[in-house]
Amino acid sequence: MMKKDEILTYLMEHQDDYLSMLRDFVELESPSHEDKAASDKCSRFLEKAFEGLGFKVERIHQDQCGDHLYGEIGEGEKSAIIVGHYDTVFPIGTLKSMPFKVSDGKAYGPGVLDMKGGIIMAYFAIKALLELGIFPKKKIGIFFNGDEESGSFNSSERIIEKSKEYRSVLVMEPGVNDINSIKMARYGRGTYNVIAHGKAAHSGSNSHLAVSPLLELARQLLFIERWSMETEGVTFTPTYISGGIPGTCMVPESACFTMDVRFLTEELADDIHKKIMNMKAIGNGIGLEIQGKIDKPVMIGDEKLFRLAADIGHLYELDIKGITIGGGSDGNFTAAAGIPTLDGLGTTGEFLHNSGEYIHLEHIPYRTSLVARLIKEIS
Repeated sequence: MMKKDEILTYLMEHQDDYLSMLRDFVELESPSHEDKAASDKCSRFLEKAFEGLGFKVERIHQDQCGDHLYGEIGEGEKSAIIVGHYDTVFPIGTLKSMPFKVSDGKAYGPGVLDMKGGIIMAYFAIKALLELGIFPKKKIGIFFNGDEESGSFNSSERIIEKSKEYRSVLVMEPGVNDINSIKMARYGRGTYNVIAHGKAAHSGSNSHLAVSPLLELARQLLFIERWSMETEGVTFTPTYISGGIPGTCMVPESACFTMDVRFLTEELADDIHKKIMNMKAIGNGIGLEIQGKIDKPVMIGDEKLFRLAADIGHLYELDIKGITIGGGSDGNFTAAAGIPTLDGLGTTGEFLHNSGEYIHLEHIPYRTSLVARLIKEIS
């Protein structure tokens, strides 16, 4: 990673500016649905920043989460739209135990990897092109949403609608712990509630009359565990369980768990969905109710965009490679809608959604240069 050009030189010279802006952004806590007022402080930060570059920005009001932002800059045909989210999984107050900090070439903080660092990369990629006088003669769009971590249920249709106006989509979601990797395939997702209905009874006096939904969930969870181990290309992950009233002497009438299911292909998705919806009770006297749907399609990245990224990478001695990952993004929606999509172009690092989340600062100028040249050269 020794070759330099005017873009890379510019970004290296502005590394401190990147870090300062990233700190300000990360310290604006923005969980998906916990606090709209707090999230909108974050969206206004982005709105002001991108308007400062010359973007015409439209706020798309939301009642429950932070407002979404759509903007465009430039003249001519609409070329690429940059997609990202500013919400994080971390609740308000996380900064007290997980403050933004820089140590040993890494930056830490809630959402620094997923994906505030990537949005600031996009900002500096465009800023570099503008200030160097090499911004392309075409329109570039942005769409930043405030509900991706909760499923993009309020934004996915709007993202698809806006992205269809452009020739390609660049998703600034994080890469992995490898400067050369971008995400060319993502698993799709289904989300399900498994609800067991039994018979309530006093847990001391009449426990023999109870039909326990809690025991049924235990049986179902063990079944799910075996199913997951025996099925390739699919993961079944229980994420939440509830049932009963704490401190009471009562077997509850019902209990449920939520399950996150990921699948590598649409064929697997259709097959597994049917099987989940037809799950049966294992214990006697139990009624089993299944609720759920496939809510995120499989993502396959665009090969032409990937080849362009690989060619650009050679300028910076990067050996760009495509990887497959279980996690989804808004790129799943745009790719499934038939819009050429390239994902995982953001920061590198580890431990997203974890108290140890960090990014590699030394990788930032190189990966931002890659993004800047993609913006410049996409036809």
